[in-house]
Amino acid sequence: TDLRERYPAVQPGFNMNKKHWNTIVMDNSIPDKLIRDWIRHSYDLVVAKLPKKK
Repeated sequence: TDLRERYPAVQPGFNMNKKHWNTIVMDNSIPDKLIRDWIRHSYDLVVAKLPKKK
């Protein structure tokens, strides 16, 4: 929610759990590098929760 307060282009996730997901309106108001960092961070969070190979 902090991101939603700081960036109007970050909105609650469309058709998803609005507490855990965001939709980003690609209107050039957020630097591309920052969006890539968010995507990388999200990916890392998901991968960390995957079951370990046996």
